[in-house]
Amino acid sequence: MDSKLAVDKYKRLVKKICLYLKIVYKNIVFIYKNREYKNKKKIIYLLTPPPRLSNVGDHAQAVAIHKWFNKHFSHLPVLEFNKDDSDSYFLALKYLVNKDDIIFLHSGGNLGDRGIWSESIRRKYIKGFRNNKIISLPQTIYFSSTKKGRAEKKKTKEIYNRHNDLIIMGRDEESSNIARHMFTKAKIYNVPDFVLSLDKEYKPPTEKKTCQKILLCLREDKESILSEKEKRDLVQSLPYDCRRYDTTLKKPIYKRERTLENTLKMFNKYDLVITDRYHGLIFSVLCKKPCIVIPTVDHKLTSAINWFKDIPTVSLIKDLNDIPKEIKKITANNQNIVIDWNAKYFDPLAEQLKKEL
Repeated sequence: MDSKLAVDKYKRLVKKICLYLKIVYKNIVFIYKNREYKNKKKIIYLLTPPPRLSNVGDHAQAVAIHKWFNKHFSHLPVLEFNKDDSDSYFLALKYLVNKDDIIFLHSGGNLGDRGIWSESIRRKYIKGFRNNKIISLPQTIYFSSTKKGRAEKKKTKEIYNRHNDLIIMGRDEESSNIARHMFTKAKIYNVPDFVLSLDKEYKPPTEKKTCQKILLCLREDKESILSEKEKRDLVQSLPYDCRRYDTTLKKPIYKRERTLENTLKMFNKYDLVITDRYHGLIFSVLCKKPCIVIPTVDHKLTSAINWFKDIPTVSLIKDLNDIPKEIKKITANNQNIVIDWNAKYFDPLAEQLKKEL
């Protein structure tokens, strides 16, 4: 028995060494192929979604953020690393990144214990690149009140507060307040989701018509407060042509812009959207469609809804029984409120960051 345990232990050790050597070799090859960037000032854009993480909203953020980089930081090359590559090429980036390079961390809703894989990679870079300015793009920040949640919150807080040049952006006021309490050394901004910066680019026809077709863009994961039965009953209870949809697709996303275009074309086919997806709400706003918002298990939507308080065709409901009357209310509203999201938020943000840099 002891002999078998020793053999198994030896095999695990050999496997571990082989894996480490494979990673080292992969990083050396990457350094060689990208050696031209060693002495160039650049943007390192980390933690974007790989194709296998097929949430349209996550990829739409990457599309919008790249356009924002091109608009405001076109003088700097941008090296993007998805979540897998951010983890794999850490050693290579330790060599290629200079102290003047700027590290941007992708936006989303995973700064917390529910998105611990993403958060662990974020911690790795915040801990490993203390001499670089690191900017965490808008995040919904949420740590659960469980034992695990409290432990992970403490770990994140300790690592972030050891960095001297960190900017954290909350994606809603509550997230920004959490950041202010947790990250006492960081600069905290409150910024809406970057996908809204695409508003003018994806402006659809503006004809008015009665509500006949409804898109129910509903979560199929643990963040939804709705049971499967409640979702089915909602579809059956509405006297409209209804379709259920989720922004997490069943196949990888290899072409971000095309997938985003197709998604918005699909949203444009409907007269109204009911959603508990943040990007279901945002896609509705881009397409100028009335939208009824159902809360999730955290403050992702209940706090973020404040960005849309001036749009009368966006409504947050707390009771599913209120949906029929809310449909009549917001479809009867003829106000056409247009918000220039870039002028109000994203252009000033870029100018402020330029001063910081």
